[in-house]
Amino acid sequence: MTIPDVDLAVIKRLSGDYLDLPFWEGTARHELRLHGCALCGRKYWPASQCVEHGDAQMEWAPANGGGIVHTYTIMYHAYAPQMAARVPFCVAVVQLDEGPFFHTNILDCPIEDIHVGLRVEVRFQLDDSTGLTLPMFVPADAVKSKT
Repeated sequence: MTIPDVDLAVIKRLSGDYLDLPFWEGTARHELRLHGCALCGRKYWPASQCVEHGDAQMEWAPANGGGIVHTYTIMYHAYAPQMAARVPFCVAVVQLDEGPFFHTNILDCPIEDIHVGLRVEVRFQLDDSTGLTLPMFVPADAVKSKT
């Protein structure tokens, strides 16, 4: 698999910054990464500093890619033309197994089956408009049934 270069200008245009570049480099390799404290193990997203130990011991490390739907909404209106073919779609906040909350979409799941507490796993999807590989989530049962 060829890994595309991550364009920092695109990340900045989307309100990100250079501190999150290792996250986006990871997604290009289909790896979900979190910023974590090497002293206490607490994980963060986006890049941050530990509330107990500051930023001196922070490092990016792979996450397991699992989590639980904490809250969600179903979008029935496309607010951008490129979204029209996807309506309706789910925008969710997933609490990752490592602790941080992550804003994402739930894919490959009937709208009526999405619920708070749904166990999900990461799936990566290239976004043609930005060139970024985005972490999206699918029900964990869907992942297991394909393996």
